[in-house]
Amino acid sequence: MYVLMGYISCMNKFTLTLLLLLLGSFYLAASDSILDYLSPDNRSTLYSEGEISRYFFDNENPEYLFNTTFYNDFLNELLNLDVTNGVESLYLLKYDEAFNRDSVSPLSIYNTLLSIKTMKGIEYYSQSRKKMRTLFTESYGISNPDDQEPLADPVVETIPSVLNRLLLQTDKTFGENLYETTYRSDKDVIWINMINKTKMKYKFIPMLKPEKMSVNLFIVQIEDGLLFYGITAAETISFFGLEKTKKESFYNRMKAMYNWFSDQLILNAVY
Repeated sequence: MYVLMGYISCMNKFTLTLLLLLLGSFYLAASDSILDYLSPDNRSTLYSEGEISRYFFDNENPEYLFNTTFYNDFLNELLNLDVTNGVESLYLLKYDEAFNRDSVSPLSIYNTLLSIKTMKGIEYYSQSRKKMRTLFTESYGISNPDDQEPLADPVVETIPSVLNRLLLQTDKTFGENLYETTYRSDKDVIWINMINKTKMKYKFIPMLKPEKMSVNLFIVQIEDGLLFYGITAAETISFFGLEKTKKESFYNRMKAMYNWFSDQLILNAVY
């Protein structure tokens, strides 16, 4: 009798273990399904290191952007440029005990992305100086190009399908620049598109004419955390090859923007 009870108990433990393994596989597959387009190596790197990135120097379709209803609109946006310099990065911000799915929502993500003023003072890694350096010395919204009085960052209670803003940012690489910025949302995906409205210079050298740089951010929640995709595509002015050497500046700016977003979101979620 005791032998039979022990056998049943072992069977129950085995069945429970098997069930837990099957459930674990199900949830892993569910969270991974949006990333099926990535190669096994890229997916492994994304989960282990939290980031995959690549440079491109021609009109190329993105390789790391996850499936979104905005995909075709985004490609049409890129068609406006004869891309000579660009970088795309996909980041995975994993949940943990303090920062989890219960502490973050599409609304909190959206309001974090609206908090442009908090970008003032963020740092990036300067490739030329081999050290961290302040990226934006000023960052705020304005009402129109003729009135540059800083506006308070908006806070919304419901996510609009489209929201337009003018943003003024001063950085130590490209100086003071105005961006026409459009926030779009559909279901769980948020897309931010930023277009430069002013000429951008590196020191005294002109690098970008107005409307020749497109910065795009896509954010979506998955089972394991948040996917943050960023791409900068630019039609740079040729200057003895200098424009190609600035590719790290585009990457470092995107990395700084991701760090800003993740830091602000975690801070708001925890506190």
